[in-house]
Amino acid sequence: MVKTILSFLLTAALILCAGIFETIFVNSQFASFNRALETLEEKVRTFTASRDDADAVTALWEKEKKQLHVVIPHNDISYIDYWLGEAVSYIETKNYDDALSKIEVLLTICEQIPQTYSVTFENIF
Repeated sequence: MVKTILSFLLTAALILCAGIFETIFVNSQFASFNRALETLEEKVRTFTASRDDADAVTALWEKEKKQLHVVIPHNDISYIDYWLGEAVSYIETKNYDDALSKIEVLLTICEQIPQTYSVTFENIF
């Protein structure tokens, strides 16, 4: 009986620790991507964004998503790929109004995805 209770508590503690680590990991990955998007958004607002700026954000996302595949489903990652691809193409054609709308969607997604995978009461129950 004592071994069963101890095993249960140990398992619960390990799961909780893994969940906390996942929350910290996902938040840190999206924080750096979010900062890059905010910089790109500012350049789009001032009409100074270039294809190189967009490519730098894309390269950062490519690096981040390799690690995120472990904890985030492919659909969420491909959703970001889709919006980022559209924003890059609009920046390349200097269509800044449409690029801005795509970047704003990306910023919203970058806020929502980490909340979806965080250890909160709503997500557990």
